[in-house]
Amino acid sequence: MSIIGNIFLGISALILFSLVNSFYNKPMPGGDAGVGYAWGIIILNLGFVICMGIVALIIAYKGGFEWVAATKSTRTFYVTVSVIAALIFAGLSGLLIDESGHLSTPVRILVNVCSLLVPILMIVISAILLNPLLKDALPTAVYKWPSIFIAVISLVGLSTLLLAQIASSAKRQVAMITQNANDLNENDLRILAEIDTCDVINSVGSILIFTGDNQPAKIQNAAVAKIKTNPDWEKNLLTYFETDWAPDVFQFLASNDVDHPSLFEEPVRQGVLIQARLVRERIRRCSHPSHFYPGMFDWDIERVIRTVDKFQSKEVDYLPAMKELRAALEEPSDLDKPKFNSASLLDKWIKKHS
Repeated sequence: MSIIGNIFLGISALILFSLVNSFYNKPMPGGDAGVGYAWGIIILNLGFVICMGIVALIIAYKGGFEWVAATKSTRTFYVTVSVIAALIFAGLSGLLIDESGHLSTPVRILVNVCSLLVPILMIVISAILLNPLLKDALPTAVYKWPSIFIAVISLVGLSTLLLAQIASSAKRQVAMITQNANDLNENDLRILAEIDTCDVINSVGSILIFTGDNQPAKIQNAAVAKIKTNPDWEKNLLTYFETDWAPDVFQFLASNDVDHPSLFEEPVRQGVLIQARLVRERIRRCSHPSHFYPGMFDWDIERVIRTVDKFQSKEVDYLPAMKELRAALEEPSDLDKPKFNSASLLDKWIKKHS
């Protein structure tokens, strides 16, 4: 077993020499060469860890760790934890030697030093423990204290790398959240500027989309307030019910009150019919199965239902218009259509009001 152990120990030494000579002493190249460089470090470090793991098992089999502790269970625990920690830390140090930019200076120094110090000490100590003649010729302190040093520095190093990774991840998350908040604020400012410059007499339709309760309150309130700066805003809004802007008017009415609801009762019915026409036209325009999806009309029809419920009256019967809207969902197509979610919403409304 000693011969096999020494063979693997020799392979480990050759791997370490190759790492130092071919990788650690040279800067990482760019382009495709950089990819090969990184893979070389990964493969060689993995080979080192495997070979030294086999060496540790052989030393344990030969009783080379008897000096660690008197009881077998304690000895097994100490040796297992220490060897695994040392192997993992040695491998990670080798992998991070050129990728330690995100680490603090003390941690980077620790990684750079230990990428060589820990493997060298492991090889020297393993050579002593593998060969009884050499081990018996030396005081126990020669391999005991360096072994303790390796175990401690590896456990501390792994803990430090873990904390550094957690800190780096937290920093990235904070930066991402901050960036998202900044992007959101910039988008809000853009929308508020668009609302502020809107000509509410001639082009109020462009900001109707911002009046829904799905918008942030400051945007919704700003859009509604801007629309109402026109003294005839209700009459102006009614004219949009006669156009393809009807869905945007439903967006406004579903989320906001009007001063004279009776003015909107008949236009709402006309708006439902326009919405039905727009549904049919949209289905006809679909030229690929991927253009269809179950929630395709959910938003528009949910707004229609909310608006119709607000303006129910004895003078206007919305049922025929709502049936026409439901029929529009069945507009034929040469493509396979899914069952639209909004169909069930309309079916429930029609059943309730029939």
